[in-house]
Order: sequence, then structure tokens, then C-alpha cells
Amino acid sequence: MKKLLYFLLSIFIVLMFGAGWYFSGIIYSVGLNPEFTDSGNVGTAEDRVKIDSVNSSSITFNIEEEQWGYLYENGLYGIIGQNGDAVVGEILSVNENLVTRKLLQINGTLVKGDLIRDTALIVKDEDINKYKILGSNSWSGQVSEGVYTPKSVSDLDFETVTYNSELGDFPAYLTNNGDNGIVIFVHGFRGDYKREVFAMVRSREFAEYGYRSMIISYRNDRGLPKDPSGIFQYGVTEWKDLDSAIEKARTLTDNIVLFCISGGGGPCSSWLGNADNQSKVSGLIYEAPVISFWESVEINGESRFPWVPSTLFSYFKLFTEIRYGVDFDSMDFRYDLIDSQIPALLFHGDDDEWVPVSMSDFIASNRSYKYTYKRYENVGHVTAWNADPDEYQQAIKTFLNSLD
Repeated sequence: MKKLLYFLLSIFIVLMFGAGWYFSGIIYSVGLNPEFTDSGNVGTAEDRVKIDSVNSSSITFNIEEEQWGYLYENGLYGIIGQNGDAVVGEILSVNENLVTRKLLQINGTLVKGDLIRDTALIVKDEDINKYKILGSNSWSGQVSEGVYTPKSVSDLDFETVTYNSELGDFPAYLTNNGDNGIVIFVHGFRGDYKREVFAMVRSREFAEYGYRSMIISYRNDRGLPKDPSGIFQYGVTEWKDLDSAIEKARTLTDNIVLFCISGGGGPCSSWLGNADNQSKVSGLIYEAPVISFWESVEINGESRFPWVPSTLFSYFKLFTEIRYGVDFDSMDFRYDLIDSQIPALLFHGDDDEWVPVSMSDFIASNRSYKYTYKRYENVGHVTAWNADPDEYQQAIKTFLNSLD
């Protein structure tokens, strides 16, 4: 019996070590290694969504696999097929894998059996009262393959500027029109300022409010200087590049607003704790922000690997820290935002499988100073505008006006 127990214990130790080695490797590759390029396919199945039926007022989707999609979530979304595209709105019914939504607009042809993909990147062209879908046949949004600009996306004139940080020069798009101030967009996970379409779409709205937009880059971005640690630091060091961008913007205006998107929440919040003078910034806008990186690892891991017991993630955290010399606790900046005296506006959906809404809930329940929290039901990652465009734009307009 004793030999059997020793044998089983040995098997358990080997299995736990193997699991720790495997999942720490995934955490490093997907979340920490800037050179890894296939993070989208780790632990996920390929989306398989077909049109089941379509008429003049509604469209029904047969969803076989939709790991990261929007078709079960509230809001306005684009549908792109081989021979046409559409914009869908309200969910009319859900019957297991069949989802029927209101059809708001259709271009070209979509028929039963067509494979489609969905997207949150749509804009409304007020001049013709129609939506445009980025990446569709009717509007690619690109100035050249894989490259977008404020001009190609939102018809805004712009220039490319640079600012110097401790690792070298970093580029940014800066739109030309607006006398009220500058909004600095801080991108998220594996971002690239030339592909930050969300920011370029929002730039048009800020131009209407009299603000220029500065869409910045920072260390570990594609083709730019790498952090000396060799990994993404989620704000621990990236805040220094943001500070340099702020200094660049301060040569043009004394009214600066940070717009921190997803993983951009780390550099913004770390800046709050490290800046020599927080008064450089007038306001903070957060969209589904990563403010404590490990919590995002947990929810993302649970979504990608639903069969793994959640109790094991603390073990994976420790294993990763030991194996790669990472300190995840140093990537937690929640109290830097909670204690900040800069007015803040935060958007987050409760169905976010990339960044847990509980992180934003925690901040909302602990911060008292000039904090507005817009929490959306059955809405996913960075899709608050899609959930309610009018409310979203009004919230931003009200916030900006409150900074005067």
C-alpha cells in the first residue's frame, strides 16, 4: 500500500509539474513574449458561423463556434460575407446555436449557407445616414495593406510626430484640427499605432468636440525598441514612454486627456503612480482596461481552456513567476487609479472575456473622486460604443465639458 501511495504521489507531482510547465509556457508566449505572433489561436477553435435565413427585417445565424464573437451580445455589429455585408442590431431570439437579430442595413448579397465573420468596427456616416463596416468590400479603411490612418478611417488630416523616451524615438499620429486640447490614445495588447482603428474611429468624434487626437506607440510595439526585460511589462516600464508622449503634447496644449484602451490601462494607471506631476493630465477615459494583468490572465485562460479548474491558476501564476522571473503583483495598478485626483470616465461590458469587469467594479466601489462608471449588460470587450452609440458619445461629451 505504501509503495502504491508513493507511486501515485510521484505521478501527481509529475503531472502537476508538467501542467505548470505547459501553462506557464502559454502564459509567457501569449501574454509576455513580444515576438510571439499566433496568440489568437491558442486554446480556441476557428469561428464557424453560417447564415441560416435572412429577410428584409431580420437575419438568423447558425453559430457552430464563436469563441470571441459578438452575435450573442447586445449592440450594433457588422457582418461580412463573401458577396455582401450587413449591420445587425437588437437580438430578437436565441434558440441554442440559432441567433436572430434585427437587420438594419445590407449591401450586396447574403444568403442561407454563407459563412460570415462579425466585427465591432463600424461607423455611422451621418451624411448619408448609413453605417460603414471596416474591412468590407465597400470600405477597407486602409491607406495601404495593413496600414490605417486618421485620414483613411475618419477623413481627418494628420501628421506623424515623434517623441523621445529612454529607449529612443517613438512615432504617433496627430490629427490637425481642434483647439480645446489633445486626447492621447494608449493602445492595448500587441498594438500598433498604424492599426489602431478603434482610436481612429473615435478621433472623428473628438474632432467634433474640438480635440486633436494623438495615437501613440510605445516599447515592444512592432518594429520599435524592445523593453530591456524582453517581455511586455503591462505598465511597469511602458509608462515612461507615455510620459514622453504627454510632454510632446504639452508643447501644443495644456489640456490633455488620456484614452486608455484595454491593455493600455496598465501604462496609464502606472503613469498615475509614477509621474512627477499628475496635473499634466486633465482627464482619464478608460475602455475595458487591464489595470491588474494577472486578473486578465485568469479570465482569458478560463475562456480559452474552460476544462481547466480555476483553482489551478494560482499555481500557474507562481510557476510562471519562478520560471520566467516575472512579478505579476508589480503589474497591479488599481490603487493608483483609485487614489488619483484626475477626473475619470470608465466604460466596461459585463460579458468581457478578455478583461474581467470585476476589475472595473472594484475600482468603482473604492474610488470616490470624480469618477463616472458606464457598465453595460451583455456587452463584450471594447464594444461600449456598439452597445449604445448615442449614450457613449453623450457620456464622453459630458465628461469633456466637465473638465473646463
